Amino acid sequence: MTEDLYVLPASYGQQRLWLLEQIDPDTPLYNEAVGLRLRGPLDTAALTAAMSEVVARHEVLRSVLELEGAEVVQVVREAEPLALPVHEADSHELALAQARELAAVPFELGRGPLVRCRLTRTGPDDHLFTVVVHHAVADGWSLGVLLAELTALYTEAVRGTDLSTVLPELAVQYADFAAWQKERLDTGELDGQLDHWRERLAGVAQPALPTDRVPAAAPERGTVQAPLRLPAAMVRQLRAVAGDTGDVTPFMVALAAYAVVLARWTRSPDVVVGLPFAGRGQEELESLVGFFVNTVPVRVDLSADPEFTAVLGQVRGRCVDAYGNADVPFELLVETLKLPRRSGRTPLTQTMLAVNNTWLPDRAEAAGVTIEPTTLLQERAHFEITVDLDGDGDELTGAVVLQADLFTQETADLLARSVTAVLRGAAVAPGTKVSALPCPLADERAAAREEEAVTAPATSTRPAGQTGAPRSATEIMLARLWTEVLERDTVGVHEEFYAAGGNSLRAVRVVMRAREQGVELPMERVLGEHTIRELAELL
Repeated sequence: MTEDLYVLPASYGQQRLWLLEQIDPDTPLYNEAVGLRLRGPLDTAALTAAMSEVVARHEVLRSVLELEGAEVVQVVREAEPLALPVHEADSHELALAQARELAAVPFELGRGPLVRCRLTRTGPDDHLFTVVVHHAVADGWSLGVLLAELTALYTEAVRGTDLSTVLPELAVQYADFAAWQKERLDTGELDGQLDHWRERLAGVAQPALPTDRVPAAAPERGTVQAPLRLPAAMVRQLRAVAGDTGDVTPFMVALAAYAVVLARWTRSPDVVVGLPFAGRGQEELESLVGFFVNTVPVRVDLSADPEFTAVLGQVRGRCVDAYGNADVPFELLVETLKLPRRSGRTPLTQTMLAVNNTWLPDRAEAAGVTIEPTTLLQERAHFEITVDLDGDGDELTGAVVLQADLFTQETADLLARSVTAVLRGAAVAPGTKVSALPCPLADERAAAREEEAVTAPATSTRPAGQTGAPRSATEIMLARLWTEVLERDTVGVHEEFYAAGGNSLRAVRVVMRAREQGVELPMERVLGEHTIRELAELL
Protein backbone atom coordinates (compact mmCIF):
# COMPACT_ATOMS: atom_id res chain seq x y z
CA MET A 1 0.00 0.00 0.00
CA THR A 2 1.18 3.52 -0.75
CA GLU A 3 2.73 5.27 2.25
CA ASP A 4 0.79 8.06 3.97
CA LEU A 5 2.81 11.30 4.02
CA TYR A 6 0.60 13.94 5.67
CA VAL A 7 -2.68 14.24 7.53
CA LEU A 8 -4.19 17.66 6.83
CA PRO A 9 -7.53 19.44 7.32
CA ALA A 10 -10.28 18.79 4.80
CA SER A 11 -12.02 21.77 3.21
CA TYR A 12 -15.68 22.44 3.95
CA GLY A 13 -16.58 21.22 0.48
CA GLN A 14 -14.70 17.96 1.05
CA GLN A 15 -16.46 17.49 4.38
CA ARG A 16 -19.82 17.80 2.65
CA LEU A 17 -18.93 15.21 0.00
CA TRP A 18 -17.63 12.86 2.69
CA LEU A 19 -20.96 13.22 4.51
CA LEU A 20 -22.87 12.53 1.31
CA GLU A 21 -20.87 9.35 0.77
CA GLN A 22 -22.00 8.14 4.19
CA ILE A 23 -25.59 8.46 2.95
CA ASP A 24 -24.97 6.74 -0.38
CA PRO A 25 -21.56 5.04 -0.45
CA ASP A 26 -21.97 3.45 -3.88
CA THR A 27 -22.83 6.36 -6.12
CA PRO A 28 -20.89 7.86 -9.05
CA LEU A 29 -22.93 11.07 -8.66
CA TYR A 30 -19.85 13.12 -7.77
CA ASN A 31 -17.48 11.69 -10.36
CA GLU A 32 -15.90 14.09 -12.85
CA ALA A 33 -14.76 12.56 -16.14
CA VAL A 34 -13.30 13.60 -19.46
CA GLY A 35 -12.35 11.60 -22.52
CA LEU A 36 -9.44 12.92 -24.59
CA ARG A 37 -9.46 11.72 -28.18
CA LEU A 38 -5.82 11.61 -29.28
CA ARG A 39 -5.30 11.70 -33.06
CA GLY A 40 -1.77 11.22 -34.36
CA PRO A 41 1.34 9.15 -33.59
CA LEU A 42 1.01 8.66 -29.83
CA ASP A 43 3.98 7.92 -27.55
CA THR A 44 2.27 5.92 -24.79
CA ALA A 45 5.32 5.96 -22.52
CA ALA A 46 5.45 9.77 -22.77
CA LEU A 47 1.73 10.01 -21.98
CA THR A 48 2.17 7.74 -18.96
CA ALA A 49 5.09 9.81 -17.70
CA ALA A 50 3.21 13.08 -18.24
CA MET A 51 0.12 11.94 -16.32
CA SER A 52 2.32 10.53 -13.54
CA GLU A 53 3.95 13.95 -13.21
CA VAL A 54 0.54 15.67 -12.98
CA VAL A 55 -0.46 13.39 -10.09
CA ALA A 56 2.92 13.91 -8.42
CA ARG A 57 2.57 17.72 -8.69
CA HIS A 58 -0.90 17.92 -7.15
CA GLU A 59 -1.04 16.33 -3.70
CA VAL A 60 -4.84 16.35 -3.71
CA LEU A 61 -4.86 13.79 -6.56
CA ARG A 62 -3.17 11.28 -4.26
CA SER A 63 -5.26 12.08 -1.19
CA VAL A 64 -8.11 10.26 0.53
CA LEU A 65 -10.67 11.46 3.09
CA GLU A 66 -10.99 9.88 6.51
CA LEU A 67 -12.70 10.60 9.82
CA GLU A 68 -10.11 11.27 12.51
CA GLY A 69 -11.72 11.83 15.87
CA ALA A 70 -14.43 14.42 15.29
CA GLU A 71 -12.93 15.85 12.10
CA VAL A 72 -12.78 14.85 8.44
CA VAL A 73 -9.16 15.00 7.23
CA GLN A 74 -7.38 14.51 3.93
CA VAL A 75 -4.53 12.04 3.98
CA VAL A 76 -1.85 12.67 1.33
CA ARG A 77 -0.09 9.58 0.04
CA GLU A 78 3.29 9.15 -1.60
CA ALA A 79 3.47 9.62 -5.38
CA GLU A 80 3.85 6.48 -7.48
CA PRO A 81 4.33 6.00 -11.23
CA LEU A 82 1.04 5.60 -13.07
CA ALA A 83 0.22 2.22 -14.61
CA LEU A 84 -1.46 2.77 -17.98
CA PRO A 85 -2.16 -0.47 -19.89
CA VAL A 86 -3.43 -0.06 -23.45
CA HIS A 87 -6.89 -1.47 -24.19
CA GLU A 88 -8.31 -2.17 -27.64
CA ALA A 89 -11.67 -1.20 -29.16
CA ASP A 90 -13.05 -1.62 -32.68
CA SER A 91 -14.29 1.96 -32.91
CA HIS A 92 -14.18 5.32 -31.19
CA GLU A 93 -17.88 4.96 -30.35
CA LEU A 94 -17.21 1.66 -28.56
CA ALA A 95 -14.28 3.23 -26.70
CA LEU A 96 -16.54 6.07 -25.58
CA ALA A 97 -19.13 3.59 -24.31
CA GLN A 98 -16.46 1.76 -22.32
CA ALA A 99 -15.15 5.09 -20.98
CA ARG A 100 -18.63 6.03 -19.78
CA GLU A 101 -18.83 2.71 -17.96
CA LEU A 102 -15.52 3.48 -16.26
CA ALA A 103 -16.76 6.97 -15.35
CA ALA A 104 -19.81 5.44 -13.65
CA VAL A 105 -17.76 3.26 -11.26
CA PRO A 106 -17.99 4.71 -7.72
CA PHE A 107 -14.93 5.76 -5.73
CA GLU A 108 -14.31 5.04 -2.04
CA LEU A 109 -13.22 8.32 -0.46
CA GLY A 110 -11.41 6.61 2.39
CA ARG A 111 -9.59 4.11 0.22
CA GLY A 112 -8.60 5.78 -3.03
CA PRO A 113 -6.99 6.43 -5.35
CA LEU A 114 -9.49 9.13 -6.30
CA VAL A 115 -8.25 9.37 -9.88
CA ARG A 116 -8.29 6.61 -12.49
CA CYS A 117 -7.13 6.56 -16.11
CA ARG A 118 -7.49 4.28 -19.14
CA LEU A 119 -5.98 4.41 -22.63
CA THR A 120 -7.90 2.72 -25.43
CA ARG A 121 -6.55 2.29 -28.96
CA THR A 122 -9.14 2.38 -31.76
CA GLY A 123 -6.69 2.66 -34.65
CA PRO A 124 -2.96 3.06 -35.41
CA ASP A 125 -3.14 6.82 -34.77
CA ASP A 126 -6.41 7.09 -32.83
CA HIS A 127 -6.73 6.67 -29.06
CA LEU A 128 -9.10 7.63 -26.26
CA PHE A 129 -7.52 8.66 -22.97
CA THR A 130 -10.06 8.58 -20.13
CA VAL A 131 -9.52 10.49 -16.88
CA VAL A 132 -11.99 10.08 -14.00
CA VAL A 133 -11.65 11.91 -10.68
CA HIS A 134 -13.87 12.34 -7.65
CA HIS A 135 -15.32 15.82 -7.18
CA ALA A 136 -13.74 15.92 -3.70
CA VAL A 137 -10.32 16.35 -5.36
CA ALA A 138 -11.19 18.20 -8.58
CA ASP A 139 -13.84 20.51 -10.03
CA GLY A 140 -14.62 21.58 -13.59
CA TRP A 141 -11.89 24.23 -13.65
CA SER A 142 -9.43 21.55 -12.49
CA LEU A 143 -10.06 19.52 -15.63
CA GLY A 144 -8.85 22.48 -17.67
CA VAL A 145 -5.74 22.77 -15.47
CA LEU A 146 -5.11 19.05 -15.83
CA LEU A 147 -5.39 19.15 -19.63
CA ALA A 148 -3.08 22.19 -19.93
CA GLU A 149 -0.41 20.54 -17.79
CA LEU A 150 -0.78 17.18 -19.50
CA THR A 151 -0.33 18.84 -22.91
CA ALA A 152 2.83 20.70 -21.86
CA LEU A 153 4.34 17.70 -20.09
CA TYR A 154 3.59 15.26 -22.92
CA THR A 155 5.33 17.51 -25.43
CA GLU A 156 8.48 17.59 -23.29
CA ALA A 157 8.29 13.88 -22.44
CA VAL A 158 8.42 13.08 -26.16
CA ARG A 159 11.62 15.16 -26.36
CA GLY A 160 13.12 13.29 -23.39
CA THR A 161 13.12 16.30 -21.05
CA ASP A 162 13.28 15.81 -17.28
CA LEU A 163 9.59 16.46 -16.47
CA SER A 164 10.29 17.76 -12.97
CA THR A 165 11.83 20.86 -14.60
CA VAL A 166 9.10 21.61 -17.17
CA LEU A 167 6.46 23.41 -15.08
CA PRO A 168 7.08 25.95 -12.31
CA GLU A 169 6.82 24.55 -8.80
CA LEU A 170 3.39 25.08 -7.28
CA ALA A 171 3.45 27.83 -4.66
CA VAL A 172 0.67 26.17 -2.63
CA GLN A 173 -1.23 22.91 -2.51
CA TYR A 174 -4.96 22.29 -2.06
CA ALA A 175 -4.44 21.40 1.61
CA ASP A 176 -2.98 24.91 2.10
CA PHE A 177 -6.27 26.32 0.79
CA ALA A 178 -8.26 24.11 3.19
CA ALA A 179 -6.13 25.26 6.14
CA TRP A 180 -6.36 28.90 5.03
CA GLN A 181 -10.14 28.58 4.69
CA LYS A 182 -10.40 27.29 8.27
CA GLU A 183 -8.03 29.99 9.56
CA ARG A 184 -10.09 32.79 7.97
CA LEU A 185 -13.16 31.50 9.75
CA ASP A 186 -11.45 30.89 13.10
CA THR A 187 -9.89 34.37 13.17
CA GLY A 188 -13.16 36.11 12.29
CA GLU A 189 -11.94 37.34 8.91
CA LEU A 190 -15.19 36.20 7.31
CA ASP A 191 -17.51 37.56 10.02
CA GLY A 192 -18.52 40.46 7.80
CA GLN A 193 -19.55 38.09 5.03
CA LEU A 194 -21.48 35.92 7.49
CA ASP A 195 -23.30 39.03 8.74
CA HIS A 196 -24.19 39.86 5.13
CA TRP A 197 -25.80 36.46 4.64
CA ARG A 198 -27.64 36.59 7.97
CA GLU A 199 -29.21 39.87 6.87
CA ARG A 200 -29.84 38.85 3.26
CA LEU A 201 -31.38 35.47 4.13
CA ALA A 202 -33.28 36.44 7.28
CA GLY A 203 -36.71 34.83 7.31
CA VAL A 204 -36.10 33.08 4.00
CA ALA A 205 -38.96 30.88 2.85
CA GLN A 206 -38.22 27.39 1.55
CA PRO A 207 -41.28 26.37 -0.48
CA ALA A 208 -41.15 22.84 -1.82
CA LEU A 209 -41.07 22.62 -5.59
CA PRO A 210 -44.39 21.26 -6.96
CA THR A 211 -43.12 17.80 -7.84
CA ASP A 212 -44.96 15.30 -10.02
CA ARG A 213 -43.96 12.30 -7.95
CA VAL A 214 -43.50 11.54 -4.26
CA PRO A 215 -39.77 11.62 -3.44
CA ALA A 216 -38.23 8.15 -3.39
CA ALA A 217 -36.52 6.90 -0.24
CA ALA A 218 -33.37 6.30 -2.32
CA PRO A 219 -33.46 8.54 -5.40
CA GLU A 220 -31.63 7.21 -8.46
CA ARG A 221 -30.57 10.73 -9.55
CA GLY A 222 -31.54 10.12 -13.14
CA THR A 223 -32.78 13.10 -15.13
CA VAL A 224 -35.35 14.35 -17.59
CA GLN A 225 -34.16 17.22 -19.78
CA ALA A 226 -35.45 19.77 -22.23
CA PRO A 227 -33.37 22.01 -24.50
CA LEU A 228 -33.37 25.73 -23.75
CA ARG A 229 -32.37 28.57 -26.06
CA LEU A 230 -32.48 32.24 -25.17
CA PRO A 231 -32.06 34.14 -28.46
CA ALA A 232 -29.49 36.91 -28.63
CA ALA A 233 -32.01 39.51 -29.84
CA MET A 234 -34.25 39.11 -26.78
CA VAL A 235 -31.32 39.08 -24.34
CA ARG A 236 -29.76 42.12 -26.04
CA GLN A 237 -33.05 44.03 -25.89
CA LEU A 238 -33.41 43.46 -22.16
CA ARG A 239 -29.79 44.35 -21.45
CA ALA A 240 -30.32 47.62 -23.30
CA VAL A 241 -33.48 48.61 -21.39
CA ALA A 242 -31.91 47.81 -18.01
CA GLY A 243 -30.68 51.40 -18.11
CA ASP A 244 -29.54 52.82 -14.78
CA THR A 245 -29.26 49.43 -13.13
CA GLY A 246 -25.73 49.12 -14.53
CA ASP A 247 -24.21 46.50 -16.78
CA VAL A 248 -26.59 43.55 -16.89
CA THR A 249 -25.00 40.37 -18.26
CA PRO A 250 -26.81 37.70 -20.33
CA PHE A 251 -26.53 35.46 -17.26
CA MET A 252 -28.44 38.01 -15.15
CA VAL A 253 -31.17 38.21 -17.79
CA ALA A 254 -31.52 34.42 -17.67
CA LEU A 255 -31.60 34.42 -13.86
CA ALA A 256 -34.30 37.12 -13.77
CA ALA A 257 -36.50 35.15 -16.20
CA TYR A 258 -35.94 31.92 -14.28
CA ALA A 259 -36.76 33.59 -10.95
CA VAL A 260 -40.06 34.80 -12.41
CA VAL A 261 -40.93 31.27 -13.54
CA LEU A 262 -40.10 29.81 -10.12
CA ALA A 263 -42.18 32.44 -8.33
CA ARG A 264 -45.18 31.90 -10.59
CA TRP A 265 -44.89 28.11 -10.46
CA THR A 266 -44.39 27.73 -6.71
CA ARG A 267 -46.77 30.61 -5.89
CA SER A 268 -44.10 32.03 -3.64
CA PRO A 269 -42.56 35.46 -4.30
CA ASP A 270 -39.50 34.56 -2.20
CA VAL A 271 -37.10 32.80 -4.60
CA VAL A 272 -33.60 31.48 -3.86
CA VAL A 273 -31.44 30.12 -6.70
CA GLY A 274 -27.97 28.63 -6.22
CA LEU A 275 -25.15 29.85 -8.44
CA PRO A 276 -21.75 28.14 -8.83
CA PHE A 277 -18.78 30.29 -7.81
CA ALA A 278 -15.28 29.26 -8.93
CA GLY A 279 -13.76 30.07 -5.52
CA ARG A 280 -10.31 30.88 -6.89
CA GLY A 281 -9.98 34.52 -5.89
CA GLN A 282 -6.22 34.29 -5.29
CA GLU A 283 -3.90 34.06 -8.28
CA GLU A 284 -1.96 31.12 -6.86
CA LEU A 285 -5.15 29.03 -6.74
CA GLU A 286 -5.85 29.34 -10.46
CA SER A 287 -3.24 26.74 -11.40
CA LEU A 288 -4.28 24.17 -8.77
CA VAL A 289 -6.30 21.01 -9.11
CA GLY A 290 -8.83 20.78 -6.29
CA PHE A 291 -12.41 21.25 -5.13
CA PHE A 292 -12.80 25.03 -4.92
CA VAL A 293 -16.23 25.65 -6.43
CA ASN A 294 -18.80 26.98 -3.97
CA THR A 295 -22.59 27.36 -4.16
CA VAL A 296 -23.75 30.95 -3.67
CA PRO A 297 -27.46 31.65 -2.97
CA VAL A 298 -29.18 34.58 -4.69
CA ARG A 299 -32.49 35.62 -3.16
CA VAL A 300 -34.99 37.47 -5.35
CA ASP A 301 -38.00 39.26 -3.84
CA LEU A 302 -41.01 39.45 -6.17
CA SER A 303 -43.62 40.18 -3.48
CA ALA A 304 -44.51 43.63 -4.85
CA ASP A 305 -45.28 42.21 -8.33
CA PRO A 306 -42.56 44.38 -9.88
CA GLU A 307 -42.05 45.17 -13.54
CA PHE A 308 -39.50 42.95 -15.26
CA THR A 309 -37.03 45.82 -15.59
CA ALA A 310 -37.11 46.19 -11.80
CA VAL A 311 -36.47 42.44 -11.44
CA LEU A 312 -33.41 42.83 -13.67
CA GLY A 313 -32.06 45.64 -11.51
CA GLN A 314 -32.64 43.65 -8.34
CA VAL A 315 -30.99 40.53 -9.78
CA ARG A 316 -27.94 42.53 -10.83
CA GLY A 317 -27.54 44.01 -7.35
CA ARG A 318 -28.06 40.67 -5.62
CA CYS A 319 -25.52 38.94 -7.89
CA VAL A 320 -22.88 41.61 -7.26
CA ASP A 321 -23.48 41.36 -3.50
CA ALA A 322 -23.43 37.56 -3.57
CA TYR A 323 -20.12 37.32 -5.42
CA GLY A 324 -18.64 39.91 -3.08
CA ASN A 325 -19.47 37.64 -0.13
CA ALA A 326 -18.85 34.25 -1.74
CA ASP A 327 -15.98 33.07 0.47
CA VAL A 328 -18.35 31.60 3.06
CA PRO A 329 -18.67 27.87 2.32
CA PHE A 330 -22.25 26.87 1.53
CA GLU A 331 -22.02 24.14 4.18
CA LEU A 332 -21.09 26.68 6.87
CA LEU A 333 -23.81 29.03 5.69
CA VAL A 334 -26.45 26.34 6.23
CA GLU A 335 -25.06 25.54 9.69
CA THR A 336 -24.82 29.20 10.71
CA LEU A 337 -28.34 30.11 9.62
CA LYS A 338 -29.79 27.00 11.33
CA LEU A 339 -32.09 26.43 8.38
CA PRO A 340 -34.83 23.80 8.53
CA ARG A 341 -33.67 20.42 7.25
CA ARG A 342 -35.61 17.75 5.44
CA SER A 343 -34.26 14.36 4.54
CA GLY A 344 -33.25 14.13 0.88
CA ARG A 345 -33.43 17.90 0.23
CA THR A 346 -30.64 20.46 -0.10
CA PRO A 347 -31.24 23.14 2.54
CA LEU A 348 -31.95 26.72 1.38
CA THR A 349 -32.36 26.02 -2.34
CA GLN A 350 -33.26 23.04 -4.49
CA THR A 351 -32.32 24.62 -7.81
CA MET A 352 -29.20 25.95 -9.51
CA LEU A 353 -28.49 28.05 -12.58
CA ALA A 354 -25.06 27.68 -14.17
CA VAL A 355 -23.53 29.34 -17.22
CA ASN A 356 -20.26 28.23 -18.86
CA ASN A 357 -19.77 25.36 -16.43
CA THR A 358 -16.65 23.96 -18.14
CA TRP A 359 -13.12 25.17 -18.67
CA LEU A 360 -12.08 22.69 -21.37
CA PRO A 361 -10.95 23.94 -24.79
CA ASP A 362 -12.43 22.47 -27.95
CA ARG A 363 -9.01 21.11 -28.97
CA ALA A 364 -5.30 21.25 -28.20
CA GLU A 365 -2.05 20.18 -29.88
CA ALA A 366 0.92 18.35 -28.35
CA ALA A 367 3.91 16.94 -30.24
CA GLY A 368 1.97 16.13 -33.38
CA VAL A 369 -1.07 14.78 -31.52
CA THR A 370 -4.43 16.55 -31.72
CA ILE A 371 -6.36 16.40 -28.44
CA GLU A 372 -10.18 16.65 -28.54
CA PRO A 373 -11.89 16.66 -25.09
CA THR A 374 -15.29 15.02 -24.66
CA THR A 375 -17.35 15.07 -21.46
CA LEU A 376 -18.35 11.53 -20.58
CA LEU A 377 -20.95 11.53 -17.85
CA GLN A 378 -24.62 12.00 -18.53
CA GLU A 379 -26.23 14.92 -16.72
CA ARG A 380 -26.73 14.07 -13.05
CA ALA A 381 -29.24 15.55 -10.62
CA HIS A 382 -27.19 17.23 -7.90
CA PHE A 383 -30.18 19.56 -7.38
CA GLU A 384 -33.87 18.93 -7.98
CA ILE A 385 -33.66 21.34 -10.93
CA THR A 386 -30.59 22.68 -12.72
CA VAL A 387 -30.55 25.14 -15.60
CA ASP A 388 -27.29 24.61 -17.51
CA LEU A 389 -26.42 27.24 -20.10
CA ASP A 390 -23.50 28.11 -22.32
CA GLY A 391 -22.93 31.60 -23.66
CA ASP A 392 -22.01 32.75 -27.16
CA GLY A 393 -22.21 36.53 -27.08
CA ASP A 394 -25.74 37.44 -26.00
CA GLU A 395 -27.21 34.06 -26.95
CA LEU A 396 -27.53 31.39 -24.27
CA THR A 397 -28.16 27.74 -25.08
CA GLY A 398 -28.34 24.63 -22.93
CA ALA A 399 -30.98 22.63 -21.08
CA VAL A 400 -33.18 22.43 -18.03
CA VAL A 401 -32.33 19.29 -16.08
CA LEU A 402 -34.85 17.87 -13.61
CA GLN A 403 -34.54 14.95 -11.20
CA ALA A 404 -36.43 12.08 -12.82
CA ASP A 405 -37.56 10.66 -9.47
CA LEU A 406 -39.55 13.87 -8.92
CA PHE A 407 -40.53 15.28 -12.32
CA THR A 408 -41.90 14.13 -15.67
CA GLN A 409 -40.66 15.00 -19.15
CA GLU A 410 -43.78 17.13 -19.60
CA THR A 411 -42.74 19.35 -16.69
CA ALA A 412 -39.24 19.70 -18.12
CA ASP A 413 -40.68 20.78 -21.47
CA LEU A 414 -43.05 23.25 -19.82
CA LEU A 415 -40.28 24.71 -17.69
CA ALA A 416 -38.06 25.35 -20.72
CA ARG A 417 -40.99 26.88 -22.63
CA SER A 418 -41.82 29.08 -19.66
CA VAL A 419 -38.34 30.59 -19.33
CA THR A 420 -38.40 31.45 -23.04
CA ALA A 421 -41.97 32.77 -22.83
CA VAL A 422 -41.16 35.08 -19.91
CA LEU A 423 -38.12 36.38 -21.75
CA ARG A 424 -40.07 36.93 -24.96
CA GLY A 425 -42.88 38.74 -23.17
CA ALA A 426 -40.45 40.95 -21.28
CA ALA A 427 -38.46 41.77 -24.42
CA VAL A 428 -41.65 42.98 -26.14
CA ALA A 429 -42.87 44.96 -23.11
CA PRO A 430 -40.11 45.34 -20.45
CA GLY A 431 -42.47 47.25 -18.15
CA THR A 432 -44.82 44.27 -17.81
CA LYS A 433 -45.44 43.17 -14.24
CA VAL A 434 -44.33 39.68 -13.20
CA SER A 435 -47.90 38.43 -12.75
CA ALA A 436 -48.82 39.40 -16.32
CA LEU A 437 -45.91 37.70 -18.11
CA PRO A 438 -46.77 34.47 -19.96
CA CYS A 439 -45.71 31.37 -18.03
CA PRO A 440 -47.08 28.06 -19.39
CA LEU A 441 -45.85 26.06 -16.40
CA ALA A 442 -47.95 28.18 -14.05
CA ASP A 443 -50.82 28.95 -16.42
CA GLU A 444 -51.44 25.40 -17.70
CA ARG A 445 -50.75 23.45 -14.52
CA ALA A 446 -52.19 25.68 -11.78
CA ALA A 447 -55.21 23.54 -10.87
CA ALA A 448 -53.35 20.23 -11.05
CA ARG A 449 -50.36 21.57 -9.17
CA GLU A 450 -52.53 22.78 -6.32
CA GLU A 451 -53.73 19.23 -5.68
CA GLU A 452 -50.41 17.47 -6.30
CA ALA A 453 -48.00 19.89 -4.60
CA VAL A 454 -45.80 18.36 -1.95
CA THR A 455 -47.25 19.28 1.43
CA ALA A 456 -45.17 20.69 4.23
CA PRO A 457 -44.05 18.32 7.00
CA ALA A 458 -46.61 17.71 9.70
CA THR A 459 -46.34 19.97 12.72
CA SER A 460 -44.41 18.35 15.51
CA THR A 461 -46.48 16.99 18.38
CA ARG A 462 -43.70 17.19 20.90
CA PRO A 463 -44.90 18.82 24.15
CA ALA A 464 -44.22 22.55 24.18
CA GLY A 465 -41.62 23.65 26.67
CA GLN A 466 -40.70 20.08 27.61
CA THR A 467 -37.53 18.18 26.84
CA GLY A 468 -38.62 14.80 28.21
CA ALA A 469 -36.77 11.86 29.77
CA PRO A 470 -36.05 8.64 27.83
CA ARG A 471 -38.57 5.90 28.45
CA SER A 472 -37.15 2.91 26.55
CA ALA A 473 -33.80 1.17 26.10
CA THR A 474 -33.50 2.63 22.58
CA GLU A 475 -34.17 6.17 23.79
CA ILE A 476 -31.66 5.71 26.61
CA MET A 477 -29.02 4.53 24.12
CA LEU A 478 -29.72 7.45 21.80
CA ALA A 479 -29.66 9.93 24.67
CA ARG A 480 -26.21 8.65 25.70
CA LEU A 481 -24.94 9.05 22.12
CA TRP A 482 -26.35 12.57 21.89
CA THR A 483 -24.80 13.71 25.16
CA GLU A 484 -21.44 12.33 24.00
CA VAL A 485 -21.53 13.85 20.51
CA LEU A 486 -23.17 17.14 21.50
CA GLU A 487 -20.86 17.41 24.54
CA ARG A 488 -23.75 18.06 26.93
CA ASP A 489 -24.62 16.71 30.34
CA THR A 490 -28.19 15.80 29.43
CA VAL A 491 -30.55 15.92 26.48
CA GLY A 492 -34.31 15.46 26.32
CA VAL A 493 -36.13 13.14 23.97
CA HIS A 494 -38.14 16.06 22.51
CA GLU A 495 -35.16 18.28 21.73
CA GLU A 496 -34.45 18.73 18.03
CA PHE A 497 -30.92 17.58 17.17
CA TYR A 498 -29.74 20.64 15.25
CA ALA A 499 -31.39 23.11 17.60
CA ALA A 500 -29.55 21.35 20.44
CA GLY A 501 -26.17 22.12 18.83
CA GLY A 502 -25.90 19.36 16.26
CA ASN A 503 -24.54 19.61 12.74
CA SER A 504 -24.12 17.24 9.81
CA LEU A 505 -20.78 15.86 10.96
CA ARG A 506 -22.09 15.24 14.48
CA ALA A 507 -25.11 13.47 12.98
CA VAL A 508 -22.79 11.09 11.12
CA ARG A 509 -20.85 10.47 14.33
CA VAL A 510 -24.11 9.46 16.05
CA VAL A 511 -24.76 6.94 13.26
CA MET A 512 -21.23 5.53 13.50
CA ARG A 513 -21.28 5.26 17.30
CA ALA A 514 -24.67 3.52 17.13
CA ARG A 515 -23.28 1.13 14.51
CA GLU A 516 -20.48 0.21 16.90
CA GLN A 517 -23.19 -0.83 19.38
CA GLY A 518 -24.99 -2.95 16.81
CA VAL A 519 -27.75 -0.44 15.99
CA GLU A 520 -28.18 0.77 12.39
CA LEU A 521 -29.74 4.22 12.24
CA PRO A 522 -31.23 5.52 8.97
CA MET A 523 -28.57 7.96 7.75
CA GLU A 524 -30.85 10.17 5.67
CA ARG A 525 -33.31 10.52 8.56
CA VAL A 526 -30.54 11.43 10.99
CA LEU A 527 -29.28 14.13 8.62
CA GLY A 528 -32.76 15.70 8.63
CA GLU A 529 -34.44 17.39 11.58
CA HIS A 530 -35.37 14.87 14.27
CA THR A 531 -35.66 14.18 17.98
CA ILE A 532 -34.62 11.14 20.02
CA ARG A 533 -38.25 10.04 20.32
CA GLU A 534 -38.93 10.43 16.59
CA LEU A 535 -35.79 8.46 15.76
CA ALA A 536 -36.50 5.73 18.31
CA GLU A 537 -39.96 5.18 16.81
CA LEU A 538 -38.31 4.19 13.52
CA LEU A 539 -36.25 1.39 15.11
